Amino acid sequence: MPAPAPSPPFTADVYASPVSVATAWMTQWCSTDWQQPRNANVQRAAALQTSFAAAADLAAGDSEAAYRQMQDMKVSSACDHVAAEVDPEAPAGQNRVFVIVTANRTRLADGRPFQTAPESSTRAVVRQSNGRWLVDVAVDAG
Repeated sequence: MPAPAPSPPFTADVYASPVSVATAWMTQWCSTDWQQPRNANVQRAAALQTSFAAAADLAAGDSEAAYRQMQDMKVSSACDHVAAEVDPEAPAGQNRVFVIVTANRTRLADGRPFQTAPESSTRAVVRQSNGRWLVDVAVDAG
């Protein structure tokens, strides 16, 4: 079974490149635990994002009804095989690139795996004035 996501705070090297910050973001965002507060995964991942992206992800997160259902069924998820790469077909600049992040997400009910599926997102990643890279908003491909 995949290991749980490490918790923030993160070391400076996580923010050193678009790929490293996007990989860390997916690791935080992808894993959920029915025993944690609603959207805890999104809040963990927020440390690796722009404030705009964190707010957008929180707005798109689990509703109260979905969260209650997850708790009733004791559904969690764990992710492994997390990978990231700069999208070779997207425009790239010195301070903004697009990164494709992927993982295998295993859903568990009361600790027992019942579904594994790929998870993927293309995210803008932007360099801040302090040199740190942060994950920005999701980008629709196509």
